[in-house]
Amino acid sequence: MKETKVSWLEWSKESFKKAQELDKPILLGISAVWCHWCHVMDQTTYSDSEVARLIEKNFVPIRVDRDRRPDIDKRYNMGGWPSTVFLTPDGDVLTGGTYIPSTQMTSLLDYVSQLYQKNKGTFESKIKDLKQEMQKPSAEFVSDLGNFQSVIEKLTLNIATRFDSVNGGFGDSPKFPHSEALRLALLQHSLQKHKAALNIVTKTLIAMGSGGIHDREEGGFFRYSTSRDWSIPHYEKMCEDNAKLLFNYLEAYQVTGDETFRGIANGILSYISNKLSDQEEGGFYGSQDADEVYYKLTLKERKKRTAPRIDQTLFVNWNAMMISAYLFASVVLEEKAYREFAIKTVDLLMGKAFSPKKGMNHYYLTENGSYLSGLLTDQAYMVRCLIDCYQVTSDRKFLKKAENLAVFMLDTLGDDAGGFYDKPKDMAAFGALKLLDKPLEENSVAIDALLRLYHLTSKEAYLETAKKTLEFFTSSYQQYGITGAVYGLAVEMYLHPMQIHIVGSLEEVITSRFRSESLKAYNPLKVVETFDPVLDHDRLETLGYPVTETPKAYVCFKGKCNSIKDPENIAKFIRL
Repeated sequence: MKETKVSWLEWSKESFKKAQELDKPILLGISAVWCHWCHVMDQTTYSDSEVARLIEKNFVPIRVDRDRRPDIDKRYNMGGWPSTVFLTPDGDVLTGGTYIPSTQMTSLLDYVSQLYQKNKGTFESKIKDLKQEMQKPSAEFVSDLGNFQSVIEKLTLNIATRFDSVNGGFGDSPKFPHSEALRLALLQHSLQKHKAALNIVTKTLIAMGSGGIHDREEGGFFRYSTSRDWSIPHYEKMCEDNAKLLFNYLEAYQVTGDETFRGIANGILSYISNKLSDQEEGGFYGSQDADEVYYKLTLKERKKRTAPRIDQTLFVNWNAMMISAYLFASVVLEEKAYREFAIKTVDLLMGKAFSPKKGMNHYYLTENGSYLSGLLTDQAYMVRCLIDCYQVTSDRKFLKKAENLAVFMLDTLGDDAGGFYDKPKDMAAFGALKLLDKPLEENSVAIDALLRLYHLTSKEAYLETAKKTLEFFTSSYQQYGITGAVYGLAVEMYLHPMQIHIVGSLEEVITSRFRSESLKAYNPLKVVETFDPVLDHDRLETLGYPVTETPKAYVCFKGKCNSIKDPENIAKFIRL
């Protein structure tokens, strides 16, 4: 395999200083270990002697991995991967594109070099335009339940409009799973009894499960389909996508009881356990590379070939997603091994990638430690993951850790105007990294986590911040199309939360049965908490629950609470 002849530098103070001292523009290459066309560009364009000569002569080349540096990718991506971005020595964008063949690259390198030399000092900063785009003010919004309900109606209509009734999924090719849109549609079926919404979910999940996007030999799903009918996948497998799809198939199984969905969920779990995790130490790996030839072979034939490379980086946000998915699998499928591995991974990450002063780092390498602190994506997903750990285990250490991380997130990333920034403020950063963004997905996850913390602690500050963040995005969520469904899920958590309080000794079998039956029943808007009469005496007094000889559960929804004595009966009060 031909390797790139370009001497890539890291994104660092030294690299920018070099560009400034040499007065040369920067060639920023944004790549990914799993990205097929990134590999092709390395083996062709960047391995071309003339291309390499021109880059070395006239540019300062910097290479960034989009998984490890989502903050840079967010600000400089040119519409896909690879992204080929030409910058001034100060980090301003001159021009750029995605994949560029070597014949075009030589001409482009000459053009950009001459453009820079002739016009340096006269470029208008595109960063100013980017700043305006990233920091658009939110329109005034008077919140009430009716306005928030209209958000759900608009998102649901968008999902229905975009639905491909022939092939399942949404839109034309390339076709992505859009897991959050499927989750919101399933929730609307359960809340509003929309049969059409259920059809959207089941048709899509069955079509994906029987299509080429699903690896039926080794399990798991590829990132997306290049064809409208799901038959031709793009062959990389991502931790993030499989975590989200695991939720989809498990929830569909909860609602329908269809064993097909359970089987596909088991296949995802098998793939992750066998290939994309460190079963000894804990942790989920980032991705597995694309290899079209390998994935077209049968399992027997595959064993004769070297499997595609696995990126063993542990990304905290993706690990948190998969931990939550494994905990969910442990209760829906009644398999303790998934819970044990999830807890092992949480303990690993909190031990290796957490700092009280800097929050969660973004990624962890077994040999080299953890890196890049304070990104919203890692804080938000980890807070929610720790809440899931608390609900499943009733161990208050997880609730305490979730609160500590939430406070860090509020103090470091929160904005008084509403919403959370994607990274801490850093005026010493280079180029567009000086700018701050408020991403919808991570803010929606933060909202969900804060609402759950409010229900678990009764602390009004969590509710107020969550509501203010919800309001901040009411004027902009529609521009995200169906990817705005993640915001819809947060809105529903605000509108229709269900609290399940179990009162009983943690040692009692009935208490455990109440908890397992509560967790197993479909309702993504539920918050489950177990109170020990001795350990949680003060909280029980505050909530007003009596202590009885035998454990009892209370299900509170839409202003009404039901008292339940038998664990066998609790599911019917929980299921939407």
